[in-house]
Amino acid sequence: MTRPISDLDVPLPLLRKQVVDLVARQQAQAAAESGRPASAGELAEMRHLLYDADPDATIPAFPYPTPQEAS
Repeated sequence: MTRPISDLDVPLPLLRKQVVDLVARQQAQAAAESGRPASAGELAEMRHLLYDADPDATIPAFPYPTPQEAS
């Protein structure tokens, strides 16, 4: 019997956490391999890869759904 596609759904907060954790591990590995710590500019750029971490940002890097759209 084929399982429904809904069995593959992952809650958005869990997915975000997993992606952020993965990127953090990749960044740490890249920094360790390069032998030098990332500069402030490089760290800021890395933070923007997944989401806009600036408190004054008005437009997110990705169009995440609002809670009303997600439900």
